[in-house]
Amino acid sequence: MLKKIITQDGSFSLYDSNLNETYHSKKGALTESLHVYISEGLDYWIKENAISGSCKIFEMGFGTGLNAVLSKRFSEANKIKVFYTSIEKFPLSFEEIKMIKPKDLSENENQIFNSSWNKIVQISTFFKIHKIHDDFFNITYKHSFDIIFYDAFAFHAQPMMWSEDALKISIDLLKKNGVWVSYCSKGEVRRIIQRLGLLVERIPGPPGKREILRAIKN
Repeated sequence: MLKKIITQDGSFSLYDSNLNETYHSKKGALTESLHVYISEGLDYWIKENAISGSCKIFEMGFGTGLNAVLSKRFSEANKIKVFYTSIEKFPLSFEEIKMIKPKDLSENENQIFNSSWNKIVQISTFFKIHKIHDDFFNITYKHSFDIIFYDAFAFHAQPMMWSEDALKISIDLLKKNGVWVSYCSKGEVRRIIQRLGLLVERIPGPPGKREILRAIKN
């Protein structure tokens, strides 16, 4: 069962009683997403690849769609073309999304939620999205990506998503010099990513989280 919660920065998230897990940090859903995925993921990649006017992002777990909305806003503010792909095995219903989506969405940002699954949709001049309704383990991916947002539920709730098999799939999707980023800082996950050949950094996390992981594919 899903329950709406208000996190400490005033933004909304969901609590899943079956998993005993929230979709975002209780310290702040918006704050967490902006820090982990936009600042330490997308913005970091752009600064390291200044000559590029476009990038491809893959998100493991569409969830509430917050990371997609924030990436769309970043793309327009910085005039960077972003092709955003996200996979979700259990999409939220329209009613569940309506409960927790940001209140200040523009008309085209609402399209992120209202657009069809399994179809590439041009949201704005700088942002297009492909939401895949499927199992992460069951499909053949047609693209490689500059950035991976690895946003599965926490290790204790979804241990399979933090296994070497799962992490290897995500890392195989990365281009050379691509960035893999996650709120997770678990030592076991860090060691797996290192074994898979990436340069792993432990960097400061958002409020309530001492560290997060970012990795570069050489």
